[in-house]
Amino acid sequence: MNARLFLTLGLLGILLQSTGCAALSGFARRTGPAYEAEVQSWQQIIQEKGGNGMWLVNRGYRLGDDIVATATGSAFPHAAILDHENEVVIEALWPGNVVTPLDEFIALSHRVALVQPEGWTPEAGDAALAKARSQLGKKYDFAGILGLPGSNRWYCSELATWCWDRPADRLGPWYVIHPRRLLKMGTVIFDSGSRDGVPDAPSAAAPALPAESVPAPAPPFYIPPATD
Repeated sequence: MNARLFLTLGLLGILLQSTGCAALSGFARRTGPAYEAEVQSWQQIIQEKGGNGMWLVNRGYRLGDDIVATATGSAFPHAAILDHENEVVIEALWPGNVVTPLDEFIALSHRVALVQPEGWTPEAGDAALAKARSQLGKKYDFAGILGLPGSNRWYCSELATWCWDRPADRLGPWYVIHPRRLLKMGTVIFDSGSRDGVPDAPSAAAPALPAESVPAPAPPFYIPPATD
């Protein structure tokens, strides 16, 4: 097993002994016509209001999302960079940096927020997206989520912030960039709320985040989402 992954999973095991494994049950994926219509409304809003280089921060149904939410108590355990023109996202997963179709990313989301990074313009967004694409295929930064970043490796929110020339890849657990912090590093244009089977109106303004979603102090490490 990769030594970085082994270290990450070891720390997770210690944490789960103290929190209890029941919390790993996560959310059951809600499906059916009403939920499909709701997810389609999310995609329509993101296509209407999004732009290249913006961030999509989500709570997904992947096992890794359940692990992160359990370990950190966060409503937003993952982040990706939006390629608006091509309707895909660039995200860092355990296998490395990959391109995922936007509809697939949203279908795997229990909740998703569209964030416009501070300083976003169409030109700046294009530049940030180009930086993200330049890192496709790079390996996952397992040590980075513990505050021991490696060169040419990325975890999801590290890649997202680096694309916007934010400080990243810094030594120390206090410098780990949790995905939920991205909500404070830009403007939340759209927050879907939890999947409830009620489609969102495309023209609706971004709702305020509920109190329980306000980020709490981050723990000294971050566990990444895994692929299905």
